[in-house]
Amino acid sequence: MIGLFYVMVLVFFGYVIAMTLIHGVQKSVSESYYRLPRKLQWLFTIITWGYAIPAIIIGLEVTGNGFVFLSGAGICFVGAAPAFHKIGMERTVHTVGAITGIGAMLSFLIAMGWWVLVVLFAALCGLFYLIDKKNIVWWVEISAMLVLIAFYTAKLNIFG
Repeated sequence: MIGLFYVMVLVFFGYVIAMTLIHGVQKSVSESYYRLPRKLQWLFTIITWGYAIPAIIIGLEVTGNGFVFLSGAGICFVGAAPAFHKIGMERTVHTVGAITGIGAMLSFLIAMGWWVLVVLFAALCGLFYLIDKKNIVWWVEISAMLVLIAFYTAKLNIFG
């Protein structure tokens, strides 16, 4: 499980850091899909699944909570429907997937009694809102991943 944890973290933050260095902070992580060259946009799907699927596997192993699956599946739908600027089904699937992904993650943290991480998530979002309102969705997504990493770090006893 620890290996999958490192895959999840490296895939997410490797992509986010690379995109930030090349294109700067975007309005959302999903917005980076449109910054990729057209023939490389498929990478967004692979990257998204590359952190969501390990998150599902780890979460089911360490919690057994069904919200974990719902959370990761939501993010997988984000990757499956990346072109959210389009009006119609793809935008709907993408948006519902993103909201479900973060909402279910916060729900499983509450269900597991880790409400302090939900408070941390809210505090991070509030802080980032004060710092960078224009890109708040980006920072909400980063905050969600940081909180998930904190939870998995504790549950997997990463630091011994």
